[in-house]
Amino acid sequence: MITLTHKFRLYPNKQQNEKLLWTLNKCRETYNFLLSELQRQKVIDRSQIQGIIPDLKICEPELKQVYSKTLQYECYQLFSNLKALSQLKKHNRKIGRLRFKGTNWFKTFTYNQSGFKLINGGKRCQLLHLSKIGDIKIRCHRNINGKIKQITVKRESSGKWFALIIEEKKEKIRKNHFKQIVGIDLGLENFIYDSEKNKIKNPRHLNEHTNKLIKLQRKLSKKQKKSKNRIKARVKVAKQYEKIINNRNDFLHKLSRFYANNYDVIVLENLQVINLARGKYLSKSIYDASWSRFRQFLTYKAESAGKLLLFVDPKGTTKRCSQCGNNVKKEIWHRTHKCSYCNLKIERDYNSALEIKKLGLQQIGQGLSKFKPVEIALTGNSLSSSHQFEKQEALLE
Repeated sequence: MITLTHKFRLYPNKQQNEKLLWTLNKCRETYNFLLSELQRQKVIDRSQIQGIIPDLKICEPELKQVYSKTLQYECYQLFSNLKALSQLKKHNRKIGRLRFKGTNWFKTFTYNQSGFKLINGGKRCQLLHLSKIGDIKIRCHRNINGKIKQITVKRESSGKWFALIIEEKKEKIRKNHFKQIVGIDLGLENFIYDSEKNKIKNPRHLNEHTNKLIKLQRKLSKKQKKSKNRIKARVKVAKQYEKIINNRNDFLHKLSRFYANNYDVIVLENLQVINLARGKYLSKSIYDASWSRFRQFLTYKAESAGKLLLFVDPKGTTKRCSQCGNNVKKEIWHRTHKCSYCNLKIERDYNSALEIKKLGLQQIGQGLSKFKPVEIALTGNSLSSSHQFEKQEALLE
Protein backbone atom coordinates (compact mmCIF):
# COMPACT_ATOMS: atom_id res chain seq x y z
CA MET A 1 0.00 0.00 0.00
CA ILE A 2 1.43 3.38 -1.09
CA THR A 3 0.22 6.75 0.20
CA LEU A 4 0.90 9.84 -1.92
CA THR A 5 0.09 13.51 -1.39
CA HIS A 6 -0.63 15.73 -4.40
CA LYS A 7 -0.74 19.53 -4.31
CA PHE A 8 -3.10 21.12 -6.86
CA ARG A 9 -4.05 24.76 -7.41
CA LEU A 10 -7.67 25.81 -6.79
CA TYR A 11 -9.39 28.58 -8.77
CA PRO A 12 -12.47 29.66 -6.77
CA ASN A 13 -14.75 32.43 -7.99
CA LYS A 14 -15.53 35.47 -5.84
CA GLN A 15 -18.42 33.84 -3.93
CA GLN A 16 -16.48 30.60 -3.37
CA ASN A 17 -13.44 32.57 -2.18
CA GLU A 18 -15.57 34.32 0.44
CA LYS A 19 -17.09 30.99 1.49
CA LEU A 20 -13.63 29.42 1.83
CA LEU A 21 -12.43 32.34 3.95
CA TRP A 22 -15.55 32.12 6.11
CA THR A 23 -15.08 28.36 6.63
CA LEU A 24 -11.42 28.87 7.46
CA ASN A 25 -12.31 31.49 10.07
CA LYS A 26 -14.98 29.28 11.69
CA CYS A 27 -12.50 26.39 11.92
CA ARG A 28 -10.02 28.76 13.56
CA GLU A 29 -12.62 29.89 16.11
CA THR A 30 -13.51 26.25 16.86
CA TYR A 31 -9.86 25.36 17.36
CA ASN A 32 -9.36 28.29 19.74
CA PHE A 33 -12.49 27.40 21.72
CA LEU A 34 -11.40 23.76 22.09
CA LEU A 35 -7.95 24.93 23.18
CA SER A 36 -9.48 27.17 25.86
CA GLU A 37 -11.53 24.21 27.17
CA LEU A 38 -8.41 22.04 27.14
CA GLN A 39 -6.52 24.53 29.28
CA ARG A 40 -9.31 24.48 31.88
CA GLN A 41 -9.10 20.71 32.33
CA LYS A 42 -7.01 19.38 35.18
CA VAL A 43 -6.99 15.90 33.63
CA ILE A 44 -6.91 15.82 29.83
CA ASP A 45 -9.95 14.04 28.41
CA ARG A 46 -10.08 13.96 24.60
CA SER A 47 -13.58 12.48 24.35
CA GLN A 48 -14.96 15.26 26.52
CA ILE A 49 -13.31 17.93 24.35
CA GLN A 50 -14.68 16.37 21.16
CA GLY A 51 -18.15 16.12 22.73
CA ILE A 52 -18.24 19.92 23.05
CA ILE A 53 -18.60 20.39 19.26
CA PRO A 54 -22.32 19.33 19.05
CA ASP A 55 -23.14 21.64 21.97
CA LEU A 56 -21.18 24.42 20.29
CA LYS A 57 -23.38 24.08 17.18
CA ILE A 58 -26.48 24.64 19.32
CA CYS A 59 -24.99 27.84 20.80
CA GLU A 60 -23.73 29.03 17.39
CA PRO A 61 -26.10 27.84 14.61
CA GLU A 62 -23.72 29.26 11.96
CA LEU A 63 -21.37 26.31 12.56
CA LYS A 64 -24.00 24.03 10.99
CA GLN A 65 -22.97 25.52 7.63
CA VAL A 66 -19.52 23.93 8.06
CA TYR A 67 -19.16 20.24 7.23
CA SER A 68 -19.29 18.24 10.48
CA LYS A 69 -16.11 16.17 9.95
CA THR A 70 -14.17 19.33 9.17
CA LEU A 71 -14.97 20.66 12.65
CA GLN A 72 -14.20 17.28 14.23
CA TYR A 73 -10.80 17.29 12.55
CA GLU A 74 -9.90 20.47 14.47
CA CYS A 75 -10.07 18.40 17.67
CA TYR A 76 -7.71 15.85 16.10
CA GLN A 77 -5.39 18.70 15.03
CA LEU A 78 -5.36 20.11 18.56
CA PHE A 79 -4.28 16.83 20.17
CA SER A 80 -1.84 16.19 17.33
CA ASN A 81 -0.11 19.49 18.15
CA LEU A 82 -0.14 18.56 21.83
CA LYS A 83 1.50 15.22 21.05
CA ALA A 84 4.17 16.95 18.96
CA LEU A 85 5.05 19.19 21.91
CA SER A 86 5.36 16.18 24.22
CA GLN A 87 7.71 14.48 21.74
CA LEU A 88 9.91 17.59 21.66
CA LYS A 89 9.97 17.63 25.45
CA LYS A 90 11.16 14.00 25.50
CA HIS A 91 14.13 15.08 23.38
CA ASN A 92 15.03 17.76 25.96
CA ARG A 93 13.85 20.62 23.77
CA LYS A 94 12.58 23.81 25.38
CA ILE A 95 8.83 24.10 24.70
CA GLY A 96 5.99 26.41 25.65
CA ARG A 97 2.21 26.07 25.54
CA LEU A 98 -0.11 25.76 22.58
CA ARG A 99 -1.05 29.20 21.28
CA PHE A 100 -4.38 30.56 20.17
CA LYS A 101 -4.48 31.06 16.40
CA GLY A 102 -4.73 34.58 15.03
CA THR A 103 -6.37 35.45 11.70
CA ASN A 104 -3.21 35.05 9.61
CA TRP A 105 -1.87 32.08 11.57
CA PHE A 106 -4.56 29.62 10.55
CA LYS A 107 -4.19 28.45 6.95
CA THR A 108 -5.84 25.04 6.51
CA PHE A 109 -9.02 23.05 7.04
CA THR A 110 -9.51 19.38 6.22
CA TYR A 111 -12.13 17.06 4.74
CA ASN A 112 -11.39 13.61 6.13
CA GLN A 113 -12.79 10.41 4.51
CA SER A 114 -15.96 12.03 3.14
CA GLY A 115 -17.55 15.31 2.05
CA PHE A 116 -15.55 15.66 -1.17
CA LYS A 117 -15.54 14.42 -4.75
CA LEU A 118 -13.14 14.99 -7.64
CA ILE A 119 -15.04 15.38 -10.90
CA ASN A 120 -13.00 14.87 -14.08
CA GLY A 121 -14.78 16.42 -17.05
CA GLY A 122 -11.95 15.79 -19.51
CA LYS A 123 -11.06 19.50 -19.64
CA ARG A 124 -7.99 21.43 -18.59
CA CYS A 125 -9.57 22.26 -15.22
CA GLN A 126 -11.49 19.63 -13.24
CA LEU A 127 -14.00 20.26 -10.48
CA LEU A 128 -13.54 19.58 -6.79
CA HIS A 129 -16.81 19.25 -4.89
CA LEU A 130 -16.57 20.23 -1.22
CA SER A 131 -19.61 19.76 0.97
CA LYS A 132 -21.24 23.03 2.15
CA ILE A 133 -18.98 25.02 -0.25
CA GLY A 134 -19.66 23.84 -3.81
CA ASP A 135 -17.80 22.87 -6.98
CA ILE A 136 -14.43 24.63 -7.31
CA LYS A 137 -12.18 24.59 -10.36
CA ILE A 138 -8.96 22.64 -9.78
CA ARG A 139 -5.93 22.11 -12.01
CA CYS A 140 -4.85 18.47 -11.68
CA HIS A 141 -1.52 18.01 -13.46
CA ARG A 142 -1.43 14.32 -12.44
CA ASN A 143 -3.99 11.57 -12.74
CA ILE A 144 -5.31 10.16 -9.46
CA ASN A 145 -5.99 6.45 -9.93
CA GLY A 146 -6.12 5.36 -6.29
CA LYS A 147 -8.57 6.04 -3.50
CA ILE A 148 -8.73 9.59 -2.13
CA LYS A 149 -8.54 9.41 1.67
CA GLN A 150 -8.35 13.07 2.65
CA ILE A 151 -8.31 16.60 1.23
CA THR A 152 -6.74 19.57 2.99
CA VAL A 153 -7.57 23.03 1.67
CA LYS A 154 -4.77 25.53 2.21
CA ARG A 155 -4.58 29.29 1.75
CA GLU A 156 -1.14 30.76 1.10
CA SER A 157 -0.05 34.23 2.22
CA SER A 158 -0.28 35.40 -1.40
CA GLY A 159 -4.04 34.66 -1.40
CA LYS A 160 -3.78 31.51 -3.57
CA TRP A 161 -5.74 28.40 -2.64
CA PHE A 162 -4.41 24.85 -2.93
CA ALA A 163 -5.82 21.37 -2.34
CA LEU A 164 -3.56 18.73 -0.75
CA ILE A 165 -5.05 15.42 -1.87
CA ILE A 166 -3.95 12.22 -0.09
CA GLU A 167 -4.17 9.21 -2.42
CA GLU A 168 -3.88 5.57 -1.41
CA LYS A 169 -2.68 3.02 -3.99
CA LYS A 170 -2.43 -0.75 -3.86
CA GLU A 171 1.07 -1.18 -5.26
CA LYS A 172 4.12 -3.10 -4.15
CA ILE A 173 7.48 -1.39 -4.05
CA ARG A 174 10.04 -3.37 -6.01
CA LYS A 175 13.40 -3.63 -4.29
CA ASN A 176 16.35 -3.40 -6.66
CA HIS A 177 19.73 -5.08 -6.41
CA PHE A 178 22.44 -2.82 -5.05
CA LYS A 179 24.73 -2.27 -8.03
CA GLN A 180 25.46 1.45 -8.16
CA ILE A 181 26.32 3.34 -4.98
CA VAL A 182 27.07 7.04 -4.62
CA GLY A 183 28.23 9.17 -1.70
CA ILE A 184 26.98 12.77 -1.57
CA ASP A 185 28.63 15.67 0.21
CA LEU A 186 26.37 18.69 0.77
CA GLY A 187 27.93 22.14 0.95
CA LEU A 188 27.46 25.85 0.45
CA GLU A 189 29.88 26.58 -2.40
CA ASN A 190 28.90 23.40 -4.25
CA PHE A 191 25.42 22.29 -3.23
CA ILE A 192 26.38 18.73 -4.17
CA TYR A 193 29.71 17.04 -4.82
CA ASP A 194 29.34 13.27 -5.17
CA SER A 195 31.73 10.36 -5.34
CA GLU A 196 31.28 10.18 -9.12
CA LYS A 197 32.85 13.67 -9.30
CA ASN A 198 29.60 15.31 -10.33
CA LYS A 199 29.22 18.75 -8.77
CA ILE A 200 26.36 21.24 -8.78
CA LYS A 201 26.93 24.85 -7.81
CA ASN A 202 24.76 26.26 -5.05
CA PRO A 203 22.15 28.43 -6.84
CA ARG A 204 21.67 30.72 -3.78
CA HIS A 205 18.02 31.49 -4.57
CA LEU A 206 17.60 34.06 -1.80
CA ASN A 207 20.60 36.14 -2.92
CA GLU A 208 19.26 36.20 -6.47
CA HIS A 209 16.04 37.93 -5.34
CA THR A 210 17.44 40.00 -2.47
CA ASN A 211 17.37 43.37 -4.26
CA LYS A 212 13.74 43.01 -5.29
CA LEU A 213 12.76 41.86 -1.80
CA ILE A 214 14.45 44.92 -0.27
CA LYS A 215 12.50 47.27 -2.54
CA LEU A 216 9.15 45.56 -1.85
CA GLN A 217 9.68 45.42 1.92
CA ARG A 218 10.75 49.07 1.95
CA LYS A 219 7.52 50.04 0.19
CA LEU A 220 5.53 47.88 2.63
CA SER A 221 7.08 49.61 5.65
CA LYS A 222 5.97 53.03 4.35
CA LYS A 223 2.29 52.08 3.97
CA GLN A 224 -0.20 53.08 6.63
CA LYS A 225 -1.18 50.21 8.91
CA LYS A 226 -4.55 48.53 8.28
CA SER A 227 -4.89 50.32 4.94
CA LYS A 228 -5.75 48.67 1.62
CA ASN A 229 -2.45 49.79 0.10
CA ARG A 230 -0.59 48.01 2.90
CA ILE A 231 -2.54 44.81 2.20
CA LYS A 232 -1.62 45.06 -1.51
CA ALA A 233 2.05 45.65 -0.64
CA ARG A 234 2.04 42.69 1.76
CA VAL A 235 0.64 40.41 -0.96
CA LYS A 236 3.43 41.50 -3.34
CA VAL A 237 6.05 40.59 -0.73
CA ALA A 238 4.34 37.24 -0.14
CA LYS A 239 4.32 36.50 -3.89
CA GLN A 240 8.02 37.25 -4.12
CA TYR A 241 8.78 34.86 -1.26
CA GLU A 242 6.52 32.29 -2.92
CA LYS A 243 8.55 32.63 -6.12
CA ILE A 244 11.78 31.95 -4.21
CA ILE A 245 10.26 28.86 -2.57
CA ASN A 246 8.99 27.54 -5.91
CA ASN A 247 12.39 28.00 -7.58
CA ARG A 248 14.13 26.27 -4.67
CA ASN A 249 11.67 23.35 -4.63
CA ASP A 250 11.97 22.92 -8.41
CA PHE A 251 15.76 22.70 -8.10
CA LEU A 252 15.58 20.20 -5.22
CA HIS A 253 12.91 18.04 -6.91
CA LYS A 254 14.94 17.69 -10.13
CA LEU A 255 18.15 16.94 -8.26
CA SER A 256 16.59 14.35 -5.93
CA ARG A 257 14.79 12.70 -8.85
CA PHE A 258 18.08 12.36 -10.75
CA TYR A 259 19.78 10.49 -7.89
CA ALA A 260 16.72 8.35 -7.12
CA ASN A 261 16.53 7.23 -10.77
CA ASN A 262 20.23 6.58 -11.41
CA TYR A 263 21.63 5.03 -8.21
CA ASP A 264 20.62 2.00 -6.16
CA VAL A 265 22.30 3.10 -2.90
CA ILE A 266 22.59 6.76 -1.92
CA VAL A 267 24.69 7.73 1.09
CA LEU A 268 24.29 11.07 2.89
CA GLU A 269 25.67 12.62 6.04
CA ASN A 270 23.27 12.72 8.98
CA LEU A 271 23.63 16.49 9.41
CA GLN A 272 22.03 18.32 12.31
CA VAL A 273 21.09 21.46 10.38
CA ILE A 274 19.70 23.29 13.43
CA ASN A 275 23.04 22.99 15.24
CA LEU A 276 25.01 24.05 12.17
CA ALA A 277 22.82 27.14 11.68
CA ARG A 278 23.35 28.46 15.21
CA GLY A 279 26.38 30.48 14.14
CA LYS A 280 25.87 34.11 13.16
CA TYR A 281 27.84 33.99 9.90
CA LEU A 282 26.53 31.05 7.85
CA SER A 283 22.99 30.57 9.22
CA LYS A 284 21.30 32.49 6.37
CA SER A 285 23.19 30.54 3.69
CA ILE A 286 22.52 27.19 5.38
CA TYR A 287 18.78 27.79 5.61
CA ASP A 288 18.73 29.04 2.00
CA ALA A 289 20.46 25.83 0.83
CA SER A 290 17.64 23.73 2.37
CA TRP A 291 19.61 20.56 3.00
CA SER A 292 16.82 19.15 5.15
CA ARG A 293 14.25 19.60 2.39
CA PHE A 294 16.55 17.91 -0.12
CA ARG A 295 16.93 15.03 2.32
CA GLN A 296 13.13 14.87 2.71
CA PHE A 297 12.56 14.81 -1.07
CA LEU A 298 15.26 12.21 -1.60
CA THR A 299 13.89 10.00 1.19
CA TYR A 300 10.40 9.50 -0.23
CA LYS A 301 11.60 9.33 -3.86
CA ALA A 302 14.14 6.64 -3.03
CA GLU A 303 11.59 4.70 -0.98
CA SER A 304 8.98 4.75 -3.76
CA ALA A 305 11.62 3.66 -6.32
CA GLY A 306 12.82 0.76 -4.14
CA LYS A 307 16.26 2.31 -3.61
CA LEU A 308 18.30 2.35 -0.39
CA LEU A 309 19.11 5.64 1.34
CA LEU A 310 21.75 5.52 4.09
CA PHE A 311 22.85 8.15 6.60
CA VAL A 312 26.33 8.08 8.09
CA ASP A 313 28.00 9.94 10.93
CA PRO A 314 29.41 13.24 9.56
CA LYS A 315 32.13 13.43 12.21
CA GLY A 316 35.56 13.41 10.58
CA THR A 317 34.42 13.09 6.95
CA THR A 318 36.00 16.45 6.07
CA LYS A 319 39.39 15.89 7.74
CA ARG A 320 39.83 12.14 7.20
CA CYS A 321 41.73 11.06 4.07
CA SER A 322 39.63 8.76 1.89
CA GLN A 323 42.71 6.77 0.81
CA CYS A 324 44.81 6.21 3.94
CA GLY A 325 42.38 7.21 6.72
CA ASN A 326 44.67 9.72 8.44
CA ASN A 327 43.33 13.07 9.59
CA VAL A 328 44.41 16.12 7.62
CA LYS A 329 43.84 19.45 9.34
CA LYS A 330 41.93 21.94 7.17
CA GLU A 331 40.48 25.39 7.69
CA ILE A 332 37.15 26.29 6.19
CA TRP A 333 38.80 28.28 3.38
CA HIS A 334 41.07 25.40 2.32
CA ARG A 335 39.37 23.89 -0.74
CA THR A 336 42.00 21.25 -1.58
CA HIS A 337 42.74 18.03 0.30
CA LYS A 338 46.52 17.45 0.55
CA CYS A 339 47.51 14.35 2.51
CA SER A 340 51.14 14.32 3.70
CA TYR A 341 50.97 10.57 4.46
CA CYS A 342 49.87 9.13 1.09
CA ASN A 343 50.38 12.26 -1.09
CA LEU A 344 46.76 12.26 -2.22
CA LYS A 345 45.77 15.64 -3.66
CA ILE A 346 42.12 16.08 -4.65
CA GLU A 347 39.33 18.57 -4.06
CA ARG A 348 38.16 18.85 -0.48
CA ASP A 349 34.48 18.10 -1.22
CA TYR A 350 35.38 15.19 -3.48
CA ASN A 351 37.45 13.61 -0.69
CA SER A 352 34.46 13.99 1.68
CA ALA A 353 32.14 12.33 -0.86
CA LEU A 354 34.52 9.37 -1.23
CA GLU A 355 34.75 9.03 2.55
CA ILE A 356 30.94 9.13 2.85
CA LYS A 357 30.67 6.41 0.19
CA LYS A 358 33.22 4.30 2.06
CA LEU A 359 31.24 4.60 5.31
CA GLY A 360 28.07 3.64 3.41
CA LEU A 361 29.74 0.50 2.03
CA GLN A 362 30.88 -0.44 5.52
CA GLN A 363 27.35 0.04 6.79
CA ILE A 364 25.75 -2.31 4.27
CA GLY A 365 28.55 -4.85 4.77
CA GLN A 366 29.76 -5.06 1.18
CA GLY A 367 33.36 -4.08 1.92
CA LEU A 368 35.34 -1.31 0.28
CA SER A 369 35.64 -0.48 -3.39
CA LYS A 370 38.44 -2.22 -5.29
CA PHE A 371 39.45 1.07 -6.88
CA LYS A 372 41.65 3.60 -5.16
CA PRO A 373 40.42 7.22 -4.94
CA VAL A 374 43.09 8.30 -7.47
CA GLU A 375 41.87 5.73 -9.99
CA ILE A 376 38.26 6.75 -9.36
CA ALA A 377 39.21 10.38 -9.97
CA LEU A 378 40.63 9.45 -13.38
CA THR A 379 37.51 7.56 -14.42
CA GLY A 380 34.99 9.89 -12.74
CA ASN A 381 32.66 12.24 -14.53
CA SER A 382 34.06 15.77 -14.59
CA LEU A 383 31.04 17.52 -16.05
CA SER A 384 30.46 21.13 -15.10
CA SER A 385 27.29 22.15 -13.26
CA SER A 386 25.61 23.52 -16.41
CA HIS A 387 26.34 20.35 -18.44
CA GLN A 388 25.23 18.25 -15.48
CA PHE A 389 21.84 19.97 -15.41
CA GLU A 390 21.39 19.32 -19.14
CA LYS A 391 22.13 15.65 -18.42
CA GLN A 392 19.54 15.63 -15.58
CA GLU A 393 16.83 17.23 -17.68
CA ALA A 394 17.44 14.74 -20.50
CA LEU A 395 17.12 11.84 -18.04
CA LEU A 396 13.96 13.24 -16.50
CA GLU A 397 12.15 13.60 -19.84
